[in-house]
Amino acid sequence: MKTYDVVVIGFGPVGQMMSIQLGQAGHSVAAFEAHETLYGLSRAGHMDDEIVRTLQKIGIDAEFKSDAVAWEMYDMRTKAFDGELLLRLDWSQVGPHGHRGHWIFYQNYLELAMNRAATETGNVDVTMATKAVSFEQDDEGVTVTLEHRKTGERSQVHARYLVAADGANSTIREALGIESWVGNCDYEQLVVDCREKRKLHFEFDNGQFADPARPGCLFQLGARHHRWEWTLLPGETPEDFTEERVWELLSPWVGPEDVEILRRPVYRFREVVAEHWQDKRVFLVGDAAHVLWPFAGEGMCNGIRDASALAWRMDLVLRGQASPQILDSYTADRKPVFTAWMNLSREIGLPCVMTDPAIAEMRDQGMKAALADPSLAPPLPQIPGPKAFVRPGDPTAGTVGYQGLVEVDGQIGLLDDLVGTGWVLLSTDAAAVDSLSEIQRDFADRIGIVTAHVGAPGSGAPVIDVDGTYTSWLSELGASTVLVRPDFWLFGSVSSAGEAGLLLDSLADGFAGRFPAPARVPQPDAQPAAV
Repeated sequence: MKTYDVVVIGFGPVGQMMSIQLGQAGHSVAAFEAHETLYGLSRAGHMDDEIVRTLQKIGIDAEFKSDAVAWEMYDMRTKAFDGELLLRLDWSQVGPHGHRGHWIFYQNYLELAMNRAATETGNVDVTMATKAVSFEQDDEGVTVTLEHRKTGERSQVHARYLVAADGANSTIREALGIESWVGNCDYEQLVVDCREKRKLHFEFDNGQFADPARPGCLFQLGARHHRWEWTLLPGETPEDFTEERVWELLSPWVGPEDVEILRRPVYRFREVVAEHWQDKRVFLVGDAAHVLWPFAGEGMCNGIRDASALAWRMDLVLRGQASPQILDSYTADRKPVFTAWMNLSREIGLPCVMTDPAIAEMRDQGMKAALADPSLAPPLPQIPGPKAFVRPGDPTAGTVGYQGLVEVDGQIGLLDDLVGTGWVLLSTDAAAVDSLSEIQRDFADRIGIVTAHVGAPGSGAPVIDVDGTYTSWLSELGASTVLVRPDFWLFGSVSSAGEAGLLLDSLADGFAGRFPAPARVPQPDAQPAAV
């Protein structure tokens, strides 16, 4: 029986990200996927700057951008053609993570890039057409029984940890008996993905048409693909949408001479949150742990956040640098963040799927008024940062760790590329690193903490703050020194360079399991149901 550090079940983007980050950290990973090949059909289509920065971390951001499209404007109109504008969002800005804030892409190309990155680690074994049929945990690890989908041949592997990235119908979650909260599941949407036969451009692209006669949306999937979606009306069923009917819906835009239809499924919107995302040595990530409505485009993004949050914890434990207790903070870190994204996705989505003309008219009047006077727009749910493994009592903890342009040894680029990733101790004061004690320096070296003194042009600092990102950010925090987690969130900050060691002392306490045990995170506020 082969033995690994971690077994990952499911090799979609979330399982791939989990495998890559652990493999790049030097850990042995076995990933198993039930499909015979990479899935091959795009589902996700939007990515934000935080996730692009995560692709940068694993070295595939340039390949991703070669086909992806930076999203300029997001519009919502009353109709697809000659409709009145209800909402316009300018998405053309660079986000705090150093990349454009919103991207649209074709998932197949992303999966191919991630598959190559996993293979190049030399530490990830990927087996396709193989599903997990059972597993057993003990104090040393997890033994997984696998079955080849074609031959029926069974085998076993053993690992210290098992990660379930096996989707919304996760067999791992079901085997653990984990109950889930179920929220709004009342709408169905036809999704039609097409490949261009010739270059296409539409006057209204990348937005919603909130027409109660047939609500829908359209947007690019990278450079050569497009997606249309339509909400099913009362009384309609998925079986109504034959290929002929789909071509009828597409006909105002394109015909068979313009595009090839790649897929046309009907999805039911779902909100599902697993009660807990860890059972001893088994962890849930991505859709195995949670599902949300598609309107914020954050389903896959949240799964990748899960993988990043779990990977750095596992890395430390596998290297013997932290107590296994830090794994207990995974659910508490991620679940409140996901719940906020779920609420935001619903708030964005509900106005888009209205089919009652009278209600839609009231919506239109309210949105037009808010368009004319933004102060009339109701506040959207705010997305918190992770708070379960941060410096206790630090008001800056759990905020974004910014990335800007820097210059190092005459080379200009983004901070992560030129300085490094992982745990990063960054200061605008050269005295910060000098103030560390010998014990604190040894701890930083053992963990692999990157230190960076950043200064304005002409300051003589080894890392030059080319665009002023760090001067502005730390000034707003009231800090001279920050400690950034490997998933780009702030562990904490201090106001003076002489206090930098306090950040490392607090981190050492956390690694040793001396932080308070994370409180149980309640399920969302709605009528729950077990699934």
